[in-house]
Amino acid sequence: MIRENYSNISTNWAKYVTLLAILFISHSCYKPKSTIATITVLNDSNNSPVSGATVRLFYDDPAGINTSIINEQNTTSDEGVVNFDFSDYYKDGQAGFAVLDIEVNNVFVGVIQVEERATTEKTIYL
Repeated sequence: MIRENYSNISTNWAKYVTLLAILFISHSCYKPKSTIATITVLNDSNNSPVSGATVRLFYDDPAGINTSIINEQNTTSDEGVVNFDFSDYYKDGQAGFAVLDIEVNNVFVGVIQVEERATTEKTIYL
């Protein structure tokens, strides 16, 4: 009878250790999704892509303490597309990410509401 109890305890102990190992490994493999903004710039007259356009996404501090909290600039590809990765700006537990101003070739053209841990897309017509 005592031997049976010891074998049950060791069997249960092995199950718990295995379960803990599985939980630890699966948690350490967790990688959050990236926070990406994709801007496509098209010609308004014929919907052709505008390559080489300078796209700037930014958010200025309304109090004026920090001139630009977020200020990223990149150039469109031959397909008129530019990607911005804001994953480093996003903090866990943050509610939403940001609404950013968009400039193309130094001209304000609109805003984009970038969603956290997702790819947000916006098309701009020039």
